[in-house]
Amino acid sequence: MPTKKVVHIKTAPTQAPLSPAQKQFNNLIKKIDTQKKLLAEWQETFSRCQQDAMTKLEPLKKTLQEQQLAMLKLLDQQFTSHKFTANQQDKLSHLITETCEELLQTDGSDQLKTLYNKYSGGDYDTEAQEEQDMAADFLKQMMERELGIKIEDGEFDPNDPEASAERLFTKFKQQQEQAEAASAARPQRKKTAKQLAQEAKDAEEAANVSKSIQAVYRQLTSALHPDREQDPVERERKTELMQQVTVAYGNKDLLKLLELQLAVEQIDQTKLNNIAADRLKHYNKILNDQLRELQEEVFLKEDQIRMMLHLAPFETLSPKRLVMMVREDVRTMQDMITRIQRDLRTFQDVKNLKAWLKSYRIPEPDFDPFFDGFPPFR
Repeated sequence: MPTKKVVHIKTAPTQAPLSPAQKQFNNLIKKIDTQKKLLAEWQETFSRCQQDAMTKLEPLKKTLQEQQLAMLKLLDQQFTSHKFTANQQDKLSHLITETCEELLQTDGSDQLKTLYNKYSGGDYDTEAQEEQDMAADFLKQMMERELGIKIEDGEFDPNDPEASAERLFTKFKQQQEQAEAASAARPQRKKTAKQLAQEAKDAEEAANVSKSIQAVYRQLTSALHPDREQDPVERERKTELMQQVTVAYGNKDLLKLLELQLAVEQIDQTKLNNIAADRLKHYNKILNDQLRELQEEVFLKEDQIRMMLHLAPFETLSPKRLVMMVREDVRTMQDMITRIQRDLRTFQDVKNLKAWLKSYRIPEPDFDPFFDGFPPFR
């Protein structure tokens, strides 16, 4: 395989400095390369983190849930078998209901619901439905603000935010296209000669832009057509390169096409340095459109991950931070398991449980009550 060569316009000290169009070309190439690398890093990191979640987090989560169930049974048994003050009863009821609520997120067993209802004085199914409706409304409003669209009933599934985001982004693009088509079909005032001239100029420009990328494509296909190659090894190499050319042309990926031209030595640095001004203008238009599409793709990927992690839209997120978050989740889960195993042994003696309850304070809302709220037992 040919080594990837950097597409870049250079100038020698004895030559004139780069023109604004040449500087723009280099700048666009640099930005596109950055976005491509970021998108590839997101895709690779997300895949790796999903794998880590399956192989590391899931076993820990299962162990933690088993220990939490054991703690619930123990606290319920102690509550039923021994006498506690009203204050101690409130604390125990809070611990039991909060832990039941956490476990019911993944295990909707009737046994847990019964225990929750017993100590909360409410009905879990009713309360859960109300919370789910509120969360769905919040996420819908957030997506409506970001995309500027109206989300109809059934279009957003809070249980599958990634697929919902893809579906809504597609709707956003379709509505944009429909609005443009409707605007074009709407009766217009008679256009002035200046407007007609500008439209003709724009149409000519679009045609020239299309011809520019077609010219690069045709040069590559002419040189790499595998059917004209007799050597089997070379035919296989050209077949693989032709596949890359076809994909790049379909995606209007001018940068990739130019990289392939450099790789197969169809063009060299001298030709890059001397791209005609009109051709360079067309190249810059293609590259600018490509950059915008890549930026939208990166935005969508980051938005999907934010929704899956329940992060705020404005919260900073990067592939490196995603890896750190998964690692931190593993460490936190391990610490939780160690602590609850210790407390299970300690609370077997009701005297120890009562002594611990004296220092325990029911935490404020949105604070993890069962684990973060447990002070070290001494």
